Amino acid sequence: MKNLNNKVIAVSGAASGIGRALVEGLLASGARVAASDIDNTNLQSLREYGAAELLLLSRVDVSDQSAMQAWASEVKSHFGEVDGVINNAGVALSCHAADQPREQMEWLFNINYWGVINGVEAFLPELLRRPEACIVNISSLFGLLSVPSQSAYNAAKFAVRGYSESLRQDLRETSVKVVTVHPGGIQTNIANNGRHLHSITGNAADVEKTAALFNSIAATSPKQAANKIIRGLQKSSRRVLIGSDAWFLDKIQRLFPACYDRILVPLMNVGTKMALKRV
Repeated sequence: MKNLNNKVIAVSGAASGIGRALVEGLLASGARVAASDIDNTNLQSLREYGAAELLLLSRVDVSDQSAMQAWASEVKSHFGEVDGVINNAGVALSCHAADQPREQMEWLFNINYWGVINGVEAFLPELLRRPEACIVNISSLFGLLSVPSQSAYNAAKFAVRGYSESLRQDLRETSVKVVTVHPGGIQTNIANNGRHLHSITGNAADVEKTAALFNSIAATSPKQAANKIIRGLQKSSRRVLIGSDAWFLDKIQRLFPACYDRILVPLMNVGTKMALKRV
């Protein structure tokens, strides 16, 4: 989908962070955008970016299958067609597996994993009717490697990766391309709005410090991430890594697939302690 002019792209989790930057970047590329988020207040502030004929704003909970189906119908009714969907909505949860309340894990999975499935299922029938179309699923660097306190997040993002790679094969003979995105640390509100019970160093988490720590080490801006995602969509890239941290740590995981944690965890602990001194 090299030319985005007049294409209709649906973006979930659009009220802030990468999603908001995606809306701005897609509109600048000539696309028409259907933006959704559960945070309706911040979502409505996107109105400054485009008139109704270019930008549709909808309050949607991605974990609600029927709501996602209704959103897809609304987008089709408003624009007449849909050429792509970017399943971007996500939340954070930090907790050791042994202490993790089941309801917290289900909360994360309903958004980070089932939200992606709901988005694909809702929009795929229309995408298959288009001469060219694209599905972009946001996984994570933590969909490539695992770290302490992130068992739920790791599991969901690994699941998004596996689902997306299989989906790509299932759609090989169709007009629909599938792009899987693995961002490293991005300067967004995901840590501020997340649920943190333990830190990566093994201690009980201070929510404010955890968010501040993440923000201090996140190396990539939402705009940089969005631009890379849009380029991946245009090129129909199979995998998009975002950030020097994602590239470096992916290489470590590839070189030492069975024991990368012995290298990464000590490095991350040192980096965390150094960053905490600056917070």
